[in-house]
Amino acid sequence: MTAAGRQMTVATLCEHWLRQQGGDLSSNTRELRAWVVHTHLTPALGARRVRDLSADDVAGFLQDKVAAGYARATVDKFRGVLGQALRHAERQGLVARNVAVLVPTPAGPRAPGRSLTVAEAKALLVTAQGHPLEAALVLALTSGLRPGELLALRWDDLDLDAGLLRVSRAIVRRGGRVELGKTKTPTSRRQLLLPDLAVAALREHRVRQGLQRQAAGESWQDCGLVFPTGLGTLLDPANLRRSLSQLTERAGLGHWHPHELRHSAASLLSAAGVPLEEIADLLGHATTRVTSAVYHHQIGPTVEAAKQPMDRLFGP
Repeated sequence: MTAAGRQMTVATLCEHWLRQQGGDLSSNTRELRAWVVHTHLTPALGARRVRDLSADDVAGFLQDKVAAGYARATVDKFRGVLGQALRHAERQGLVARNVAVLVPTPAGPRAPGRSLTVAEAKALLVTAQGHPLEAALVLALTSGLRPGELLALRWDDLDLDAGLLRVSRAIVRRGGRVELGKTKTPTSRRQLLLPDLAVAALREHRVRQGLQRQAAGESWQDCGLVFPTGLGTLLDPANLRRSLSQLTERAGLGHWHPHELRHSAASLLSAAGVPLEEIADLLGHATTRVTSAVYHHQIGPTVEAAKQPMDRLFGP
């Protein structure tokens, strides 16, 4: 082993490994690996020399991520990326063994019902200002839409003048691809009266999307989606998860999942005094109580539960 090899740090190894990745990888895979390296591995382990990295170091890193609230599947991705980088080091003769494979991914059950406080929610919205998915996060946080419902929205589902949103479909995954499908349950088909904050964010987003469409030119595929990719096509929920995690990290909140914005909406409304039945109706929960209410109305009601409380919490 050369002197340079003996002194190589984990950060240097990971950067070299990223540059050596094959050209057959998707851009999403490349972005995910780079995010793991730059956001997690390098800050925690980057200064360690590769040849000195121990199984205990890896185990401590993984336990810290569990304690920070990351799901087991996410922590397993962290371990997998580190393991692939160390496998590259093995082939180069820089390490005698891959210590990442010696450490199991710790189980990390997260306490159920975690939600943002009002102060944390405001911090996230401030951080998200100007981001391409700003309006999506505002809508998720103030109206409690499921991630799949959010990304399946079309502009013809919205009446911004009346402040109305209709939930009639959701993104589903089939054979590794995402496509439009049915909502999770029949009661998930609903009509919501939007808070003023969400209406304003959607208006700004529509202007921003128009500029994006012009920039894309003939490459733009007009699917009528509210939150598409940069070319107008369906956005994979994995991209929403990554973007939210990056924004919550930047806001100093740690890692959060899009579903937790839905939990947060319910928690904030409950704290504002909205009855549980109305919150369940807003979220499209398929419970006996909510189902009875839907049958009673015959035609899905316009659920106003979120508008006034969210306007009071977040202002115009």
